[in-house]
Amino acid sequence: MKKKILLIFILLLAFLLRFWQLGYNPPSLDWDEASLGYNAYSLLINGKDEYGNVWPLSIRSFGDYKPPLYTYLTTFPVAIFDLNEFSTRFISAFFGTLTVLVGYFLIKELFPKRSFLFLVLCSLFFAVSPWHIQFSRIAFEANLGLFFFILGLWLFLKGVKSGKIFPFSFVFFVLSLYAYHSPRLVVPLLMIGLTIIFRNELRKKILWYIVSLVIFLLMVTPIVKEMKSTTGARFGSVTVVNPDEKLGQSIKELEFDQERGDWLGMLTHNRRIVFGREILAGYLDHFNFDFLFLNGDAPGRHHAAGMGMLYWFDLSFILIGLMYLLKNRDKGANTLFWWFLVAPAASALTSGTPHAVRALLYLPTYQIFAAVGVVETLKFLKIKTIKKIMVITVITGIFLLNFFYYLHMYWIHTPYEYAQDWQYGYKQAVEEVGKIENNYGRVIVTYHYDQPYIYFLFYKKIDPVWYQHNWGGGEIMRFGRSFGKYEFRNIDWEKDRNLPNTILVGTPGEIPERAEGLIKEIKFPDGSVAFRIVGR
Repeated sequence: MKKKILLIFILLLAFLLRFWQLGYNPPSLDWDEASLGYNAYSLLINGKDEYGNVWPLSIRSFGDYKPPLYTYLTTFPVAIFDLNEFSTRFISAFFGTLTVLVGYFLIKELFPKRSFLFLVLCSLFFAVSPWHIQFSRIAFEANLGLFFFILGLWLFLKGVKSGKIFPFSFVFFVLSLYAYHSPRLVVPLLMIGLTIIFRNELRKKILWYIVSLVIFLLMVTPIVKEMKSTTGARFGSVTVVNPDEKLGQSIKELEFDQERGDWLGMLTHNRRIVFGREILAGYLDHFNFDFLFLNGDAPGRHHAAGMGMLYWFDLSFILIGLMYLLKNRDKGANTLFWWFLVAPAASALTSGTPHAVRALLYLPTYQIFAAVGVVETLKFLKIKTIKKIMVITVITGIFLLNFFYYLHMYWIHTPYEYAQDWQYGYKQAVEEVGKIENNYGRVIVTYHYDQPYIYFLFYKKIDPVWYQHNWGGGEIMRFGRSFGKYEFRNIDWEKDRNLPNTILVGTPGEIPERAEGLIKEIKFPDGSVAFRIVGR
């Protein structure tokens, strides 16, 4: 009974950390979140995305394409709570909480002989993980993909014992592919490793395994067809395997080598070597100390201010856990290591590494290593009860200090320091424009911060049916978009200041401080000006 109460407490903690003030922190929706929310609203209204596609397999967004599952599931909270920040982020927070629960069962299946203390520590570390909390509070598809990934892995391990569970495992693996891009590479790699690790057990359940594999392939077929166009376009925009960007210098170097007859140079400047080096560098970036423990990756939206993706507390225990499991490997440990090694594979193929979102499938491997490290450290000490209590107290104290430091940075500093990364100010700008727009015939909004149109669609809850007939059609234009009285482009103050019957929404660099007709200044939390609104 006490064990159940402890697990319920951890799950409740996970719930609170993911749902508390979900609509207010992060301090604003970023444009991808607003796009997911509005497309869910649009699908709810008439079964079409914002561009008029009927229940598409990829959600078109700013000329990019997203897997559809998060958007489809978001139609439910939007129907219940209306279109707002909370409903848009609900699915991520809900499945983020469930991931902690499913993670407990997965870890129990991976290491059935380990102590209850180990299971509790794994669950606790996962529940309070800065990396996981960050993306459980954002409407990012990666977090939903992680849930189905972990659920599929847990059921695969159950299927090793009872083959009839395999079909459920493979179905959930497929759902992770419909949730996010990264599993489309990582899941097949994981399945290959699992097949090798458990090959002897699978021989006894080969029929169930083959049937499940057929189901997997049939369910993946629509994705494969879609990848030839939409996902292919997405991959082409982020991949490091890009001839246009990478091969120019390589060709020059090859020509120079050929002129000199340098066969070694011709080998090293071969495009396969060039791309291989880029991929390897991207892969190794994800083990970067700065990324993991100090500053995270570049976008401020991906981590708390002053924090990496993991706690400083984790470092020594992760190393201890890694070393222990390497020396005491069994099939559970082999599965964990294979998972750990393939998790950043998809991210390694893209630019901008390390990337916390694309490598989210790491979780909760680091937390498992840390839990092993703590348990084995306590075993190794072999000290008397009183001294052991003192050691546990010290470890707990350091952990709590690190945890409360994270909470302080996430709740107090991050909304203040990283507000601009969250496109803060658009909601306020839409509200101010809404108060006065009936008195004007035209509204021009700057494109300086990118994708302003989606915020007007989202916060004004513009009728999707009307918008689908009035957005203009044709190619997606990042600049010069318009619909109704709204026009989205950068402001040219010298020309636009003389436009009659017009609201101008621009940045401080576009509209001067004491501009004639200044109606409102929208400020970031640090007091700097985000937008100036002028009526002409």
